[in-house]
Amino acid sequence: MPRRPGRQEKQLNNKPLAILSPLCLALYAAGAHAALEPFSFKASETIKHESNVNHERDQFRNADWISNTELTAALDQALGRSKLAADAGVNYSAYKEQDNLNSWGYRAGAELDWETIGDLNGAFGADTSRRRYIQGVTDDLALPGQGTATVTQNNEQTDHHVFGRIRLGGPSRWQLFAGGDASRRSFSADNFRSNDERQWSANAGTRYATSPDLVFGLVGTYMRGEFPHVEVGSFGGVPIEIESKFRTRSINGTVQLQATGNSLFDASVGYTKQNSDALAEELHFVNGSLNWTWTPPSHFTFKLGLKRSSDVDTTTTAVNNGVRYSNNLNGPSVNNLALLDVKYELTAKVSLDANASYGHRKYAQVQVFDPVSQQPELLSGSLNTTSVFLSAHWQPTRTTDLTCGAGRERRSGNSSFAIFSYSDNTVRCTAAIRFD
Repeated sequence: MPRRPGRQEKQLNNKPLAILSPLCLALYAAGAHAALEPFSFKASETIKHESNVNHERDQFRNADWISNTELTAALDQALGRSKLAADAGVNYSAYKEQDNLNSWGYRAGAELDWETIGDLNGAFGADTSRRRYIQGVTDDLALPGQGTATVTQNNEQTDHHVFGRIRLGGPSRWQLFAGGDASRRSFSADNFRSNDERQWSANAGTRYATSPDLVFGLVGTYMRGEFPHVEVGSFGGVPIEIESKFRTRSINGTVQLQATGNSLFDASVGYTKQNSDALAEELHFVNGSLNWTWTPPSHFTFKLGLKRSSDVDTTTTAVNNGVRYSNNLNGPSVNNLALLDVKYELTAKVSLDANASYGHRKYAQVQVFDPVSQQPELLSGSLNTTSVFLSAHWQPTRTTDLTCGAGRERRSGNSSFAIFSYSDNTVRCTAAIRFD
């Protein structure tokens, strides 16, 4: 009668199978914590389906499956009282049906946070990125008649940005601060160059803490830039362009309140005035923002953000100057934005997210060159954009995660801005692995 193998022999016999299993190898590699400090590396793969790949008007929409592969390296190094942070990544997007849209992209940035012996500290840095232009992804500034026909082509958008900031008064009640940004955005398609933009900005202000939970502030901001670059004709086959210059001045009062241990408010209100060659009349309006974070003694986290400004960024309602990868370009419109993010942690490794946003952009008496009549015309109108995205996140190990979700985005425009209307339904899954 054959002898039954003991428990120890079973473990020895099964060990080669575990070693040879690709799945086990992958999980082992994912969970391994290599001594790579101060470096870290990340690889991710995203598979998604979009019902309107190019964000065109619905009657011209094209659906497709898209694969995006990205590799990223980062550095986080302490330098005495200072710190150097940098990252660089490259990605490739492949389309199943429209392979003419396949493209490479990149993103890189660096920032040095410095601190002296006293209460003087600050930071300076730079970043750059390149991606295929798609209407609405960065809430573009394109205007009717300004080369909007190229959105279905492989039009590459390149952004360059440098910044610096300084602050005096660390943990003390009074703080003085100042900063500056310079940004440039350009497009590869020749008949889209009119949407190139350059912008320079500076800000300065002060804060006063009446208690650890309440801080008041006052800040002034000045911006100048060039947008749009209007093509008014040609001479000898060479295009003739006019650069519309603008100047924006704002002043704001701010307040930060830690109402309770679970509730944080950050708000501002002020006044903005803009002069622009692209506007028939001076633009002036009341600006403001409100950010509320609530973390009740449960598994929920609520974040609500509101913003009214000439800043076209729809990714955040917080201050977005003096930081890496800002998208704070200004345009000839008044923009109202509302963001809501709700997160629920089912377990320590599984969470559910719901994101919703609403944006309203109002244009009044914007001068746009008509290529047919060869004369400028005045346009007024608005754009409304709504989006909802629901997702589930699973983090099986410390260095691996999987996120899947679905959402819908819809933009509608009236008057001359109806050409920017579109709707897009998205299903997306992203898997990532990190080594640090």
